[in-house]
Amino acid sequence: MPAVSFYLPEEVLKALRAEAKSRNLSVSRLIRTSVETQLDLEKRKKAKSEFLKAIRSSGLGTWKEAHKERTGESDDRS
Repeated sequence: MPAVSFYLPEEVLKALRAEAKSRNLSVSRLIRTSVETQLDLEKRKKAKSEFLKAIRSSGLGTWKEAHKERTGESDDRS
């Protein structure tokens, strides 16, 4: 795995070290996991935004209406 170096303020590094120690992880693993989680969150936000655009352009109604219909359909299944 390629390495990356960057600078952090001392207080941020102290907080990272403390958090890593409390989770029994290395600082690099904690940073890697945090970055991966953030990137995944960004992908999900983008996917939701694209879904909402598709709903709006297709005339299916609002997010709440689509969600209500979807969850209602799930409840009716046996």
